[in-house]
Amino acid sequence: MTNYARYRAPAESGQKLIAPPWGDLCRIVAGNVAWRRESSLTILGRPLAEFAAEARAEVLARAEEYISTYAASSAPIKGAARLAVRAEAKPCGGSHVAPLIVTGHQPELVHPGVWVKNFAAAALCASKGAVSLNLVIDGDACRSTAIRVPAGTLAEPRWESVDFDGPAAGMPWEQRTIVDAERWQSFPARVGAATAGMLSERMLDDWWPLAMERAAATGRIGLGLAQARHLAEIEWGSHNLELPQSGMCQTDAFRRFTLHLFNELPRFVDSYNAALDEYRQVHRLRNHAHPVPNLAVDGQWQQAPYWVWSNEIPTRRPVFVKRDGGGFVVTDRQTFERRLPCVCDDSGDRAVAELADWEAQGIKLRSRALITTMFARLAVADLFIHGIGGAKYDEATDAICERFFATAPPAFAAISGTLHLPIARTADAAEPVAALRQRLRDLQYHPEQDVDFAAANGEAGAAVASKRQWIATAKTAANAAERHHAIATANAALQPEVAGIREQLEQRIAAASEQSRTNRVLNSREYASCLFPRKSLEQFLLDFPS
Repeated sequence: MTNYARYRAPAESGQKLIAPPWGDLCRIVAGNVAWRRESSLTILGRPLAEFAAEARAEVLARAEEYISTYAASSAPIKGAARLAVRAEAKPCGGSHVAPLIVTGHQPELVHPGVWVKNFAAAALCASKGAVSLNLVIDGDACRSTAIRVPAGTLAEPRWESVDFDGPAAGMPWEQRTIVDAERWQSFPARVGAATAGMLSERMLDDWWPLAMERAAATGRIGLGLAQARHLAEIEWGSHNLELPQSGMCQTDAFRRFTLHLFNELPRFVDSYNAALDEYRQVHRLRNHAHPVPNLAVDGQWQQAPYWVWSNEIPTRRPVFVKRDGGGFVVTDRQTFERRLPCVCDDSGDRAVAELADWEAQGIKLRSRALITTMFARLAVADLFIHGIGGAKYDEATDAICERFFATAPPAFAAISGTLHLPIARTADAAEPVAALRQRLRDLQYHPEQDVDFAAANGEAGAAVASKRQWIATAKTAANAAERHHAIATANAALQPEVAGIREQLEQRIAAASEQSRTNRVLNSREYASCLFPRKSLEQFLLDFPS
C-alpha cells in the first residue's frame, strides 16, 4: 500500500512549506533525471527516455512560441527553451541538458501561497542552471468569477464577494470569454469600495489594466489573467516559461501518450479505480468524488480520464472508448462519436494525425487533472512542484502509475506558503470553542463535578448521593433502565446548582465564536494576491535561497 504524506499550510504569515527541504531539491532533480534515463518503461513501444526527449522538445517549442505573442522582448525567456534542450553550463545533476522544473495551476486570481510555486521554480532554476515552465491549466472549468475580500470595519469585519465577470456557467477556461464588460472594467473600483475600511493599498489597482489589455488581445478571460500574471513575474525578475495545458495537449507526444492509454484502457481503468479506492480508504473519505471520481465501465465502453467539447458546444463532457476491430470508437455518448485507427502497426502515426484533424475541426480532447500531471511528470518535468492540494491528489497518481506502469513517476515537491493581508488590527486569540462546548456538555451529564457536596442543600445533596450510588452499581440487564432513569433524574435535579456556571460558559462561547469568526476574516491565507501591496508580495514571493 502507498505511503501518503501529510501536508499542512504554515500558520504564521511569511512562512513557507517546502517538502522535501529546499537543500534536497537538487538531489531529487538528479535522481529523477537518472530514473528516466534508466527506466525500462515504453510508450507505444518507444523507450521512455527517447519519448520524453521528443515530448520536452515539443512542449518547450510551443511554450516559446506562445510567450512570443505577449512577452517577445524578454531575452531570458527567449533563450530558456533552447537552454532546456542543450545547455552549455553544467546543470544540477550534471546532465548535458538543463533540468526542467514544472509547475501549474488554473488561471485564477490565486492567493500568495499558490503563486509562490512559480517563484520557487524560477529561484531553483536561477541557482541550479535549470529551466522552469508553468502550465496554465485551462482545461479546468471556470466555476467562479469572483473573489472574497475583507469588508466592514476592523471592529466588525466580514467577508464580501466581488465578481470580475458575469456567471461562469462551468465553461472551461480555454473557451471562456468576458460576458459582462462593465463588471470586468469596474472590478478594481468595486473591490476598493468593499475593502475601504480594511486595505489602503492593492496591487490590483495598477495591475488590472494589464489584465484588461491581455484579455482584449486574446479574447479569453483565462489567458488575460494568466498573461498579466506572467508579465508581473517577468517584471520582478522571474523568467519562467509558460504554456497553457491546451497547448501541451496538442503536441504529438501528448497524443501518443493518450493513444497508449486508449490501447490498454481496460487495464488502465482497473489500475485507476483500484488506486482511488485505496486512497479513499487510507484517508477515510466517504465521498466517492474525492480526490476524483472513479472511471465508469458500461459493457464494452470504458471511460477515459479525458474531457471532450467543441467550439460549437463548449461544455466539458466525459470521454468513453471501446475497441472496434483494430481501432477505437471515441464518444461522449451524447453528440460526439469518432473513430481512431489502430495504433499497433505504425506507432500511432495515423491515429495521431486523426487527433490533430479533430483539433483543426474545433474538437477539444483534454486531459483530466491526474493525467495532466502524469504526462508532465513522466515525460516532461525533471521536478514537478505542486501546492498542498495538488500534492495530496498526485499521491493518487503515484499509486495509479505503480499499478499500471509498474513504477511510480519521478518524485515531486510540494511548496506553499502563508501571507496575511497587512490589516491594521492584529486579531486577538480566541478561546477554543470546542473545549468550551465540551465543558458545557459536562455540566449537563456530570454536574456533580461542579457542586459543593458539603454545602449543597438537601435536594441537591440527595441527588449527588443517589447518582454516586447508581454509578457505583454495576449495570445489568435487569437494572439498566432503572439505573439510567435515576442518573438522568439526578442530573436534572442538579442543573439549578450549575445555572450560573452555564450562563458564564454560554457567554464565553458566544464571545469565542465571534472572535474566531473575526480572526478568520482578518487572518485568512486565501485572499487573492492582487489584494496585497506589491512590496509585501515581492518580499514574500522572491524570498528563496540563492
